[in-house]
Amino acid sequence: MSRVRWTSHRKLLLMVALGLQVGCSWVDRQIIYEDARETPPLKVPSDLIAPAPNPALQVPAVQGVASNVDTAPPTLGNTVAVARGGFPRAANAVLPLADATDSAFRRVGIALERSACCKVLAKNPEGLSYDVELASAPPRPGFFKRMFGADAPSPRMIVQVAQADAGSIVTVVDASGATRKDDPAMTVLGAVEARLR
Repeated sequence: MSRVRWTSHRKLLLMVALGLQVGCSWVDRQIIYEDARETPPLKVPSDLIAPAPNPALQVPAVQGVASNVDTAPPTLGNTVAVARGGFPRAANAVLPLADATDSAFRRVGIALERSACCKVLAKNPEGLSYDVELASAPPRPGFFKRMFGADAPSPRMIVQVAQADAGSIVTVVDASGATRKDDPAMTVLGAVEARLR
């Protein structure tokens, strides 16, 4: 009895699968994206900061059609995305500043205190660094990171100011001095950059 029932279930399942395959091919769907038109960019009010355009994400111009997108790279910043809490997220792990290291250290300190993205735990004027802790909780690791034992990034980090060729640079490092490129570090660096504009 169960063998007959199992065979009839197989036949029914096979008929449903074939019906879905054939039925979907009969539907004549209109391809909407072919009629898409480019719209002018949004106008940002003068009291707000416009995000820097990312040339890698822009659609190239078609021959004979004028493009309204500026393909020049941003002149000042490298902030291209928004991280958690609405804070800007830096795209690069190094923030260049056209300023002397002492002045840049003071400006970075003020930016850290006013950004509200992190709490300044310690200040080291001799080493030109700030020990900070992210104000919001770091994101929970994804499924595969939890399965294979990857730890969540630490909310504590060091914001380091160093001398460079044409001024100074700001990086976020861990306790061993290695540059951090994780989400909490890029959030802090993006908030500093947004405040220094």
